[in-house]
Amino acid sequence: QTWTHHPHHHQPRILISTISITRLHIMRRRLGLFHLFFASLLVCLISAQQYKTYDIEVASLDWSDSNVGFILDPTRGAFRTINSGYDWTLLSNTSNVRMSRVIMDNVQRKSLMLFGSGGQRWASNDAGATLQYFSGNNFAVDVNTIRPHPRTSRLWLGMADCNTATSTCETIATSQNMFASSTYNKVSYSRLRRVEWGPQGDILYLTAEGEYGYMRSNISSGGDLSPVPIFPRNVFGLQITDRYIVIGYVSGTKAEIYVTNLNFHPSGVIAEFYFEASFPFGQDLPNLGYATLDSDPSLSLFLGHSSSASRDNGWGNMYMSDDDGIEFTLSMEHINLQFYYVDWMRILDGVHIANNVTNYDQYSSRKDLRSYITWDNGGRWSTLTPPEKDINGKPITCTGSCGLHLHGITAYVGGLSTYTYATDSVVGIVMGVGNVGETLQNDISLCNTYMSRDAGQPWKQVMQGGSTYEFANYGAILVMVTTTGQTAFILYSLDEGETLHTFQFTENSMSIQNVMSSPGGKSVLIMGEDTSGSNKLVTVDFSSLLTYECSDNDYEDWFTPQCILGAKTKYLRRKISSKCYNFVHLERIESRQPCPCTYDDWECDVAYETTNFPNGTFTCTLSGIVPPDPPEHCPPGKPYYVSKGYRKIAGDLCQGGLNFDAIKKTCPIASSTSASFTMTSSASSSSSSTSGGDVNPPSGGGGGGGSGAVIAVVIILIVVFIIVGVVVVYKVDSVRSRVMGVIDRIRAAGSRNGRHTGDYSHSFNLLADDDTDDGGGAL
Repeated sequence: QTWTHHPHHHQPRILISTISITRLHIMRRRLGLFHLFFASLLVCLISAQQYKTYDIEVASLDWSDSNVGFILDPTRGAFRTINSGYDWTLLSNTSNVRMSRVIMDNVQRKSLMLFGSGGQRWASNDAGATLQYFSGNNFAVDVNTIRPHPRTSRLWLGMADCNTATSTCETIATSQNMFASSTYNKVSYSRLRRVEWGPQGDILYLTAEGEYGYMRSNISSGGDLSPVPIFPRNVFGLQITDRYIVIGYVSGTKAEIYVTNLNFHPSGVIAEFYFEASFPFGQDLPNLGYATLDSDPSLSLFLGHSSSASRDNGWGNMYMSDDDGIEFTLSMEHINLQFYYVDWMRILDGVHIANNVTNYDQYSSRKDLRSYITWDNGGRWSTLTPPEKDINGKPITCTGSCGLHLHGITAYVGGLSTYTYATDSVVGIVMGVGNVGETLQNDISLCNTYMSRDAGQPWKQVMQGGSTYEFANYGAILVMVTTTGQTAFILYSLDEGETLHTFQFTENSMSIQNVMSSPGGKSVLIMGEDTSGSNKLVTVDFSSLLTYECSDNDYEDWFTPQCILGAKTKYLRRKISSKCYNFVHLERIESRQPCPCTYDDWECDVAYETTNFPNGTFTCTLSGIVPPDPPEHCPPGKPYYVSKGYRKIAGDLCQGGLNFDAIKKTCPIASSTSASFTMTSSASSSSSSTSGGDVNPPSGGGGGGGSGAVIAVVIILIVVFIIVGVVVVYKVDSVRSRVMGVIDRIRAAGSRNGRHTGDYSHSFNLLADDDTDDGGGAL
């Protein structure tokens, strides 16, 4: 094969002529062991040249595309790569500047801004190839509040004139040119806490007093931004996902959650579009924090309970919504909470792994955690099946209630440099560090590294000890580095962990902090500290090992091992036997085939609680108030549904099989007989009814017939009056408009008195905690 240094490598190129496989076998027999050893040593030496070491501390890493990326060093400046992270060049005019942030255009990733200390900033239209410098004297925008528009190039939104003591700002800033030196529109608005782009380009805002609303304006033409409050006060939380806007609202001494579903109401900025969320315990939340978590196709809310020692150390319960995002049922209790992060890891749509605190009611310093997996978006949970053998082929023995338990995101935030990891670019593959036993080991030296190629079942051990890991080139390259002690070696695989190879990436051992790569690059970035405590960045290039671009023959169909959300899903992904590189992200969903419905496709409806049985079945028993049948508001002749206690899990596609669908009924239609009975009984105290609806005339001789005739005439006049009124309303536009206006005002009043009608990273919100950043990205 031909081995060369990367074209951008500054050392002399080394070349080995290409040798055919047949001639290689002949040479093996002729050269002997000494020559083979020399040839192997030469190849190893050449391979060892495929890495570089930099004195860079990586504060942030952002990619414009698979080739171009930026590293911000807290003290040295900004670095740029154009070859997927193998070579890094210091942007000279940022030298020795304390860099704070990179902001890229969401539409054209080549348009960006770099921010440094003292308000200094640089702008580029060509992914950093050229930079325009601006001083910071006249730029009062807080760079941490800047939000590029999701669909319009160069347009951004932020807050200016901010007070760090109160964490509030006095100005909304917008600009249609993110590269202008100091030009941006200003709108004064007192004590702003947060601004975000709304779902259709509206500006959503939140003040320190809890006023939440929106502003609509043609920003490109410099139009005025006029605030329209949705909730005049008492909003303490705002989360925006791809499908929902979630509002935390304080009502008196209690808290409530309001949700709008953007699939049904794309604007999501009208008060009547917000429904109050309903939970099994009612609509008022206890005094605790909450977070919205990524769990397509439904909305999941985590309600956190803090320990007495710290508000960010505890556990919480997970509730999953219906398709509307309004009605929530309990999914799992006592999920681990640490540092405002939740141990809830997404594997695929509908597949999640969560860590449960088993000693939630008695722990003081150490939590006992057990890992569980769901295949139906939180409807059912089961333990992770441990592998039967370790990496050396020896049987794994365990007594008691055994399972495989893996560290979640809280471990990474806590400094263990590892967590359970899965990505859509490498579909179905999951990596994790943990142990086989009854509970999870906190000591990383007692853990091993595990992998699943089938979205969480089964598992195999792929490395002794804990590690941090990364997939490069959309899964073509897997790299693992130990996090226990110091090391100079990595393990890598080109066949998704089937075979592992060792490579020395540095002459001096390092303590590893992280391993990263570009989205589709063939290099990995290893970050850590050397023995003297200096920050190091080592880049390793694998391009010489992936010899050709993948073609159609290098991909295969992969089916989920079981039904997920009522369907078996077929994906296209790279064969493990192909040593090719992915030119683009081709692993995608090919089709979904519905499965027959089973208990796994159902969950208990609101106001029902679950009773589980060992065989995997369950029953739903009413635990709340029996809903009226028919409901209070039941338009005559219209259908309504009576729950059997079950509901299909949101997004589930199963067909046939087990059926717990609600019973369809029709709202009763009032008959003329029943109307006559009502009027008569109101006029006569002695009237009574029979099963046939007949009316007994009152005592007193022949007066009953006369009064009945009078009543009949009155009824006829009322009916005629109603018919004429309806015709007038629907035929005369002015009258109809007035009537509908009255109706709208009545609805609005009802919404204010009760619930409002209508309809991919966490934000943790604490009640009555002014020090908490509502939009802070903590979760």
